[in-house]
Amino acid sequence: MRGSALPVKVGQFVSCILFQSLALCTALSFCVPTALQARQIQVDGQPYMDLAIVGKSFGMQTYWLKGYKTFRLRSQWTTIDFGKNRRVLELNELPIYLGFPTVESNGQLFLAAADYKQVLQPILTPQVFRSRPAIQRVVVDAGHGGKDSGARNEAYGLMEKNLTLDVSLRLKGLLERAGFEVVMTRDSDVYLSLQQRAQMANRAQADLFVSLHFNAAGSSTASGLESFALTPQYQASSKYPRPTTRDSKRYPGNDYDPWNALITYHVERALVQGLGGPDRGMKRARWAVLKDLNCPGVLTELGFVSHANTAKKLRSPAFRQEIAQSLFEGIAAYRKRLQRIQ
Repeated sequence: MRGSALPVKVGQFVSCILFQSLALCTALSFCVPTALQARQIQVDGQPYMDLAIVGKSFGMQTYWLKGYKTFRLRSQWTTIDFGKNRRVLELNELPIYLGFPTVESNGQLFLAAADYKQVLQPILTPQVFRSRPAIQRVVVDAGHGGKDSGARNEAYGLMEKNLTLDVSLRLKGLLERAGFEVVMTRDSDVYLSLQQRAQMANRAQADLFVSLHFNAAGSSTASGLESFALTPQYQASSKYPRPTTRDSKRYPGNDYDPWNALITYHVERALVQGLGGPDRGMKRARWAVLKDLNCPGVLTELGFVSHANTAKKLRSPAFRQEIAQSLFEGIAAYRKRLQRIQ
């Protein structure tokens, strides 16, 4: 979104707006429910929805916090905080990256309709989406392998390819004991291309794909956990400020956008609850292993091997088991949520 579009002028309000462009409605694969069409604006052709009305549609209280910098949606179990002109919300303190910044106009805060569809609905009301996926066969992808060692920490004798394989095998055991069928992209130190990993999941007719990785950074202070869903069509990935023409391409994995968001949310939440963070949030990226999947998928970064305290922990089998247990809890929560959808 161009900076010149802010702040939004009163004249940009549109009452009971239906998407003026059929192409836009088709691209987003939805039209806003009638009850939410009363207070909308458009910014650079992007429909935006009044967060006060959005919150009420979910049965939540809506109000500005003191200082008028944070707008809150709140129910008995859920608190969602939005800042002004920001691409990150916090759902029960878990950062979730949006496709577009929020917009303030005349003392009210607005959310892009695409983020209502791609973030809030999948997490809060996934039952509104058709074609609920099955959740029996899980493909666990241990990142890197063979000639590709991934991130390294020589001082602590750590290589990402070994860590991902160790945690993947531990996760496999936990999932199988809970009744899941598990397919591994690799169960030894072998090299697989990114395309091969997605192809294996598709040949196995997977219900879910979970790719495990560990981070590294030039700064030894960087730390924490982060999980990625495939970026929806027409949106910029979380590391980029705005969409470009390259983001107009749609991938097979985008057919599962709501479920990609739901599994990524549950995995990131479980990791932070189990391991304590820091929580770097639920993000979006067009990772190669996620693009061509014929099932929901998530790629998760399970800590920085370049961070000394994390590296020390990763040398412990007990800590690696905690990581696997937290991943299992996230997948189990996702299965439970799907099973509640009629």
